[in-house]
Amino acid sequence: MLPRILIALIALAALLYGVYRFKKLNAESKKQLTKKLVLAALVVLLLVLALTGRLHWIVAAIGALLPLLPRVARFAMGVWPAVMPYFRRYQQNKQSSMQTRFLSMQINILTGELQGEVLEGAFKGQKLQLMTVEQLSALLEECQQQDSESAALLVAYMERSHPGKSAGSSKAYQRSPDASNMSEQQARDVLGVSASATKAEVIKAHKRLMQKLHPDRGGSDYLAVQINLAKEVLLKLF
Repeated sequence: MLPRILIALIALAALLYGVYRFKKLNAESKKQLTKKLVLAALVVLLLVLALTGRLHWIVAAIGALLPLLPRVARFAMGVWPAVMPYFRRYQQNKQSSMQTRFLSMQINILTGELQGEVLEGAFKGQKLQLMTVEQLSALLEECQQQDSESAALLVAYMERSHPGKSAGSSKAYQRSPDASNMSEQQARDVLGVSASATKAEVIKAHKRLMQKLHPDRGGSDYLAVQINLAKEVLLKLF
């Protein structure tokens, strides 16, 4: 009995340590590790089924489903024309993007996750999500010296991805909102809408982004200003 309890305690401790280490990873590393864990779990499951003599159940189930594949394919082909417009709209409206002199930033509208790439300077070509806090701080210092908009966007990223680690507030780098500084295409990129988007779609995209990136929900004042400005630019077209 005692060995089992000891093994259970060791397994629990290992699990808690693994969760702790997982939380310390950045978003990109979490994605990669999750994929590896899922793959490893599938391999272990197949091995267990094979060793216990139950793998043939899965093979039999797959064999039973094979005759149904043509019917499923015909059904999918029949409904695809009807759902394709919604699928395209979903694809168009799931990512927002912002670009400054030093940075290209992508925002997942569904999750609010930020990712980006450095376009200029000492860290050119590096992915923000793979950079350490020390590297991001060095990049921020470079941006502060050469481009205030890039500094504002980088602080917004750090406030979201590394709370409490940014070397200042995005308010320090914001310009007064001015619709003349944002083009129609930039506004569409920010809200993640196409040129054929309706007024209702623009308003919906704005609402979804603000729900994810409002300062009260872990976003930043700078991002909120850009999102509001993009909505203002596009609504003037209707």
